[in-house]
Amino acid sequence: MRAVRLASTVATAAVLLAALTACGSKGGSDAKSSDAKSASAQDPGSLAGALTGDPKAALAASALVMQKAGNGKVAMTSADTSNPGGGGTADWKDPGKVAADVAMDMSGKKLKVRVVGTDAYVGGDDASTPALGGKHWVKVPASEEMGGAFLVMGQMMNPVAQLTVAAQSGKLTKVGQETVDGVQTTHLRAVEDTSVLVAGMTALTPDQRQSVQKKLEEDGKTLTIDFWLNGKQELVKYQEYGDTNGESQAVTVKYSDLGKGDKIEAPAAGDLGSQADLLKLFG
Repeated sequence: MRAVRLASTVATAAVLLAALTACGSKGGSDAKSSDAKSASAQDPGSLAGALTGDPKAALAASALVMQKAGNGKVAMTSADTSNPGGGGTADWKDPGKVAADVAMDMSGKKLKVRVVGTDAYVGGDDASTPALGGKHWVKVPASEEMGGAFLVMGQMMNPVAQLTVAAQSGKLTKVGQETVDGVQTTHLRAVEDTSVLVAGMTALTPDQRQSVQKKLEEDGKTLTIDFWLNGKQELVKYQEYGDTNGESQAVTVKYSDLGKGDKIEAPAAGDLGSQADLLKLFG
C-alpha cells in the first residue's frame, strides 16, 4: 500500500526514535542528563561551549533544550519523488506518548496522518469524506502493517530520541558551520551501527526488530545522521541515510516554532469511518 511505501522510505530514521524508552530503561537517560548538564553548565551565551567543543556534549545539551521545548512544527522530506513528505506539528513532551499531526503527499494524493501515543489514524480532506461514509478519519490498528508503519513514522518526529541515541552510540564528528534557512548553525555528524541500534530497541517486539533490521540493512550496515544546531542549541534540522545509496536516499526533518505547537488529540469517535472503507481513501 502506498502509505506503507512512504513509511518504509523513512524507516531508517524512525527506528532510532523507538529506542527512547529503551534508553531510559537501561540507564541511557541518566547518561544523557549527565552529558547535557555538563554542556549546559558552560557559558550559555557563547558557542565556545557545547556547540564548538565535544559533539557528544553538544548533542546531549540539545536533547535537553528540545525536551524543554516539548513540541513544534515539523517538515519532512524524502528522496522518494512519489512520496516527497509533508509537514505539520509534533509533540514529544511525553516520550511514552509522542504525537504527530501531519499532512502528506502520497503518490499525488493528499492525505493526513495523526499519531497519538500508540494509536494511528489516516484521513483525507472534505472531498474524501464520501469514501469514508461521511467521516474524515479511520483508526488503523498498530498490529496491522500500515498502522505500525504510521506509528514508527510518528515516532521519527521526536528529536530528543534522535539526539540522545546519537550522543550515546554514534561515532561523532563536527562538520562545520553552515547556514540553514538563513540561520547560522553547527553541523554535527553521527555514524551509527545498525545492528547495535536495533538490538537495543526494546520498545519493539522481536518480530518488529527482525523486520526493521532487514529493512535497515537494505541501505547498509550503518546509518549516517547529520544534525544542525543553532546558537540556542536547538535542533534546526536532521538528515539520515544508509551507507549503500548515501544521500540520494536521505530523509530530512526540519523543526521550527519550538514550544508553540498546537495540542494534538485523537479524532472524535463520531468522526471515525470504517476500516472497510480505508482502501477507498487510497483510491
